[in-house]
Amino acid sequence: MRYIVIAGMCIGLGACGTPDPVYNTTTGGVGGAAVGCAVGAAVTAPLFGIGCIPGAIIGGSAGATAGAASTPPPVPLYTPPPAYYYPPY
Repeated sequence: MRYIVIAGMCIGLGACGTPDPVYNTTTGGVGGAAVGCAVGAAVTAPLFGIGCIPGAIIGGSAGATAGAASTPPPVPLYTPPPAYYYPPY
């Protein structure tokens, strides 16, 4: 169970910082679903792990949101040089 949580967290962390919002959302959702499923199954272990599905749904939506939010803003196409680059006349 511990390895599933660790693997899911690693997958979720892999989504951070790439400029592709689709990739970030997908990997965040998969990682969140894995962690949510593992936690839900661990909490409801006496009930044969029936909490895995709700945990995966909640974790997947939270992970997808976090993955989309971790997308950095696009780089501007043109950035003017600072004012001190221009020679004084």
